[in-house]
Amino acid sequence: MKKKTLIRFMTKKNLLLVVIAILFQTLSAQNILLGQKEVARVDTTLTDMDIFAVAEVQKMDSMLNIWYVKNELTNKHSVLSKLKDDDHAVDNNDTLIFQRLSDIVTAVPMAYNDRVKRYIELYSVQRQRSSSAILALAQYYYPWMKAIFDKYNVPEELVYITIIESALNPLAVSPAGATGIWQFMYGTGKLYGLEVNTFVDDRRDPYKATEAAARHFRDLYNIFNDWGLAISAYNCGAGNVRKAIQRSGGKTDFWGVAPYLPRETQNYFPAFIGAYYMMTYHNLYGITPSTLRIPTNVDTVMVDKELHLQQVSEMLGIDMDEIRILNPQYKRDIIPAYQQPYPLRLQSQDILRYIAMKDTIHKYRYDDFFNPTKNLNVASANGEIIEQVTPNKYHTVRKGETLSRIASKYHTTVGNLKSLNRLRSSSLRVGQRLLVRKGTTVTRPAPKPAPVDSTKMVVDSMTVMPMDSTMVRKDTVQPAPKPEVKPAPTATVYTVKSGDTLSSIARKYGTTAPILAKYNNLGNADVLKVGQKIKIPKK
Repeated sequence: MKKKTLIRFMTKKNLLLVVIAILFQTLSAQNILLGQKEVARVDTTLTDMDIFAVAEVQKMDSMLNIWYVKNELTNKHSVLSKLKDDDHAVDNNDTLIFQRLSDIVTAVPMAYNDRVKRYIELYSVQRQRSSSAILALAQYYYPWMKAIFDKYNVPEELVYITIIESALNPLAVSPAGATGIWQFMYGTGKLYGLEVNTFVDDRRDPYKATEAAARHFRDLYNIFNDWGLAISAYNCGAGNVRKAIQRSGGKTDFWGVAPYLPRETQNYFPAFIGAYYMMTYHNLYGITPSTLRIPTNVDTVMVDKELHLQQVSEMLGIDMDEIRILNPQYKRDIIPAYQQPYPLRLQSQDILRYIAMKDTIHKYRYDDFFNPTKNLNVASANGEIIEQVTPNKYHTVRKGETLSRIASKYHTTVGNLKSLNRLRSSSLRVGQRLLVRKGTTVTRPAPKPAPVDSTKMVVDSMTVMPMDSTMVRKDTVQPAPKPEVKPAPTATVYTVKSGDTLSSIARKYGTTAPILAKYNNLGNADVLKVGQKIKIPKK
């Protein structure tokens, strides 16, 4: 009896073990499959995050090449020289990070997850040197940026978007053409009143671009009523966010809509939270703002005549890089004040010097900057034309450069540089423009003047005009009345063809685009219509 009971018990036990084994194998197989899917999903997510993070690192590296940041990097005693960028560092204090994020008082919906953690580590742990420079730039930009955002009732912390967009680099340009500290695309910039043409790009003007960004964020929030979605729309456009909302089944918050947004935008808002965290808690990570010699006592004067920034640099002895960083909107270093005044920003003491020397500065080397083709073709004594084929080569003196160093760079000698530039000594000043190589010239015979038929000309002491034969009757002898004197033509008229630009037309006629723009009263030199008449001034 005991044996039968034992067999029965063992049979049930074996059966139970078999069932458990089958279940275990099934569950294990499911777990492996789910695990593979999870790994695949995570790998894809990490790839997306890594791609976005690499783009952010590239922006920060570009920012480190800004003139005054690069100057600070060369200082062995600076904060930047003591900090390092380590792309492999991590922060595993998840509970502490979560608590810190919870303590931030903001209108923006904060959260903590793997994506947010990735960008907290990027800005606070891995790229500490870059973040130190960003903090220094923030001291310059953010006080007045926050005031502008407050004026439009936009949360002031949204200025941290500039860290994601450009790392606070006003000259940043994306592969897609987004430009400036706020990375406006051409169409969006135009929509918010930013001027973009051959000479001026207001997207690069931090003041005007910040005004436009504040208005844009306000408009986006009025559409979505959620700052997370408004920030996302700033990145990918309101249309893409609307589509994501529809695909999500009508959810109205970022975290509910996020899986349906473009991959880049899924990382954009988490990266903003990471930058916000760094700006709030950077001291806890030993990150302090570096000391950048950014001009802060800056004033503005309106310029009412065309002006090249090099004229200001050379006459006032200001570093060209400093002038450019204060006036980043002038793409070609030209203030095109042909029809309307434009601002020039300089340090306050330099503004006073500019005003005192205004006329002298505008006249200084005017033909070199605004009529580069003038005097290129010169008639020689024997009637031949000396035509310049290649332009002269110039070098702008930078801080610390010497004649010897410049001569070595251009494979010439100090004596040759002195001779070319009529220098009596080897002293140089920052911003000085040196001729380092003369262009090449060729000599050709001068064109012969066309023969003149004297029988068809009436010679006056001032003009030579064709005679109108209808003014004298053949059967009447009487003094010929004075012919109507018409003004001599002063310009050639060119008809715009497909593909023409003002620059290409200017090159064709040996002049410059600014001269043609002024002569034809063109407000926007970028927009030419096929069939449009362009007057070419007579030389």
